[in-house]
Amino acid sequence: MTPQVQVLEEVTLVAPLGLRFWDVPAAAPAETGLVVAAYPDAYPELVIPANSNATGIYSFSGLPGLRRAENGAGDDAYWSANPPTIPYTVQVSDPQNRYLPFQLAVSLPWQGLYGLTASPPLAVPVPDATWIPVFPAPARPAPGVTGMIRALLQDPSGAGAAWAVLTAQPAGGPLAIGVADDRGVISLPMPYPELQTTLAGSPPGPALLPLTDQSWPLDIHVYYAPFVDPDDTPDLVELLQQGEASVWQDTARSARATSFTLEYGTDLILRSVDAVSGRQLSYLLVTAAGSPL
Repeated sequence: MTPQVQVLEEVTLVAPLGLRFWDVPAAAPAETGLVVAAYPDAYPELVIPANSNATGIYSFSGLPGLRRAENGAGDDAYWSANPPTIPYTVQVSDPQNRYLPFQLAVSLPWQGLYGLTASPPLAVPVPDATWIPVFPAPARPAPGVTGMIRALLQDPSGAGAAWAVLTAQPAGGPLAIGVADDRGVISLPMPYPELQTTLAGSPPGPALLPLTDQSWPLDIHVYYAPFVDPDDTPDLVELLQQGEASVWQDTARSARATSFTLEYGTDLILRSVDAVSGRQLSYLLVTAAGSPL
């Protein structure tokens, strides 16, 4: 039976599993063209691709062990009698390299649209729990007129801080959240905060500073715990549950760094400083949560 999707004021999905994705920096539904697939944990070779529709919902049919769910009535009584018990892994990737890949551990069948069941310490801004967050790959261009924060996050071993999460927030402004790739490289779009004013003109009164003079201090935090194999596709829940790392101003780790300045029209490159020469490095030094100083 083909999954039936009906979109009214609420989305009702009669299928073993349905997902939709939210582009976090763009604050909009993710662009189409993602590749979504699932396999039962007991038989990882049985990979089944999802079907997508015009509303951006990805749903499945023919999942092993879920024939009853696909042929069931789909009413409340049916779902009460058939709780989610079969462990599956869902893989999400983007052949156009707009979004970073990830996977999810789910139990099926799942009533309605799937949402993250764990509560991550980071409050990722999504419209509601039925949206799965996706994060841009470093190569993705900045959307429209916006700032861009770039960094190569590196730990003291010299390895990239793969899949680290970085947040940036101006005073009184919204939180921006991004994720590094498997090399520790991150490009985080940052909407420009409210433009600043100064007393100028004749007669004196509020006027905007020139755009070239606009700048904003940002509070920067990194969340990082080394994955067992950084080349593996990360689990999204584990990724969002990483503890806060220390961000260092210099290689001697003599002082932590949290505040950086975003200037209008210029990418903000986050870097640490070599403690001996005083020169800026190509990377930002971080130590994982719980690591000794």
